[in-house]
Amino acid sequence: MTGSPGTAQPWEWLQSEAVSIVSDAAAAGVTLRVVGSAGIRLHCPGPGPVMDRLGRPAKDIDFVVPQQHRKAMRRFLEARGYVIDRDLLVAMEGRRYSFTHPGHGTDVDVFVERLEFCHTIEVSDRLDAHPVTIGIEELLLQKVQIIEMTMTDVIDSGVLLATHDVSGAGGAGNAGAGPPGDCPEAIDGGRIARLLARDWGFHHTATRNLWRVRDGAGDAATDFGPAANTRVRERAAKLLDVIDAEPKNARWRLRDRVGERKQWWQDVDDKEATY
Repeated sequence: MTGSPGTAQPWEWLQSEAVSIVSDAAAAGVTLRVVGSAGIRLHCPGPGPVMDRLGRPAKDIDFVVPQQHRKAMRRFLEARGYVIDRDLLVAMEGRRYSFTHPGHGTDVDVFVERLEFCHTIEVSDRLDAHPVTIGIEELLLQKVQIIEMTMTDVIDSGVLLATHDVSGAGGAGNAGAGPPGDCPEAIDGGRIARLLARDWGFHHTATRNLWRVRDGAGDAATDFGPAANTRVRERAAKLLDVIDAEPKNARWRLRDRVGERKQWWQDVDDKEATY
């Protein structure tokens, strides 16, 4: 497989490369987990067919790495033929790395311990939630934390809800026998609610975006299919109910009084916002 930098490879090839990188890195003592749209596809079999139906390809591979594995991760990827973006390395001060393979043109971004965008998602204690990707809750949160969601972000969020049930405040568990294409793992609504109850700004952005996903299911660009559209609307509404019911502390309630009169998100540039 050859190509110029930035060349979009077929998903089957990207899938093989992503899984191989995670596996080979583990053998070398480096923990890597896939995030972004590739992570959504790789988490379980359900999302792929829905994303294909909507024309939502994965164009690159993004990972997260523990802080203590940064240097070994860089050596590992460079030994694999990937070339580091030194300008981004300096600009991000070691919090994010970007690589391109000159042979097949694949772009790889690596985040260190957390996903820092409009809001910050800590994942360092969740890298054992899945053998290849970050946890399903973080896969959803990484999409609904975006201040100005693109249509692909709305699609990705809807795909997760179309293929995963939502548990209540009691926590995660097996979703049981669901419709065709559903994954057995439920999104832990209680975990998401507890995280958002500590951060008014993240809560405000995420709930606003979940309403957008809920109300947009079935539109021309986000038509997941009749049954799947219903699942997206019902599950988004269920998650919103769980988030709303979670008790909020005094600091959260005080920030709520200020509302949108004060900026509630972190600014990110185009490179930081792409994943």
